Amino acid sequence: MIENQNYSQILSIKPQKLPPESTNFQTDDSINYNQVINQENFKILLRDKKFLNHFLTKESPKFFEDFELGDFLNEGGCGVVYDGRMRKRKNKQKLAFKFKYSRKGNDNKDEFQEIGILKKLHHKNITNIYAFTKIGEKFYYCVLELGKHGDLEKFQKIILKKKVLSETILCYFSKQILEGLKYIHRCKIIHNDIKQGNIVIDSNLDIKITDFSVSCTYANFEPDEKVAFPFMGTSKYICPEILNRTLMPIREACKIDIYSLGVTLYVAALGKFPYELNKVENKKYENILKNIQDKPLEFPINNKISPKFKNFLSKLLDKNYSTRINIQQALNDPWIKGAEIIQEEKENLGSIENFLAKLITDNIPKFNEYISDKLDSFF
Repeated sequence: MIENQNYSQILSIKPQKLPPESTNFQTDDSINYNQVINQENFKILLRDKKFLNHFLTKESPKFFEDFELGDFLNEGGCGVVYDGRMRKRKNKQKLAFKFKYSRKGNDNKDEFQEIGILKKLHHKNITNIYAFTKIGEKFYYCVLELGKHGDLEKFQKIILKKKVLSETILCYFSKQILEGLKYIHRCKIIHNDIKQGNIVIDSNLDIKITDFSVSCTYANFEPDEKVAFPFMGTSKYICPEILNRTLMPIREACKIDIYSLGVTLYVAALGKFPYELNKVENKKYENILKNIQDKPLEFPINNKISPKFKNFLSKLLDKNYSTRINIQQALNDPWIKGAEIIQEEKENLGSIENFLAKLITDNIPKFNEYISDKLDSFF
């Protein structure tokens, strides 16, 4: 148990920022950015804030009338992300600014699909989009809700400084992730990249699902129509049916995200991926994929997770999509039901700081008794 911890300090910790790479950029108004920036150098150049400021001043001068650009946060396949603020907002809430390079210019409808999806979705567990602007022929940015405490991995390693997350924290977050996924699937969308980095935590210690850059929509398909979904997302989180290019009915498509959620929770709880081999073999990409397809699910010896949680993970990580549980079955699972105890504790405490202290120290006795099968009659 952690004692004498200042939880107000923990709440104020900023997500870790990666150091920007210096490009030794010199201001030059004659620069033609359509010629200078390409897909290979885009992220390196835009990690240099001086370069980005000059780029925006020249190519999108209205940007600085509306927004104040802050610090570099992260980068990924999706582009480069900074924090910042909207100048006209009274509360000066920090926002996320995602800058992307469009490989095919203004005709690339696939890349702009993420914007259309975010504009369509309105749910408490889905990140909000506030603005979207094209910059010339090859660039665009979107302004998104920013999770104050960063993504799930940063929350674990940097804010809480833990190697793994407790069942208390994971159960509380999992219920919200499932609620968000249930809504997404009702809108005929598959997220396709559920992982720690795409689950952010707001100031109320609630989660938001973010990054729909590789999401798929299936509104134009019939429920029984069979489709082989494309190999997209993050390799270690991809389900066997995608790796095997299996034709699966559209009505089962939501189980792609269910599997990825299983991997996410397994890693957060146990500190390793479900189908890892030894360190040497894990370096070979083909071995990782073969494990996902063929290796039986196992749990580390002497793991400390409860039987309820282990059973839940086994259902999420079922290699056969036809027997893998769906969203509603997951929400009805006994382990997930424990989130109601945690939510009740949060409401009773009335303080986010006190609630965080309870989460970190696993100090919610009713939940601990429930997952240890000593309190099955709670519900």
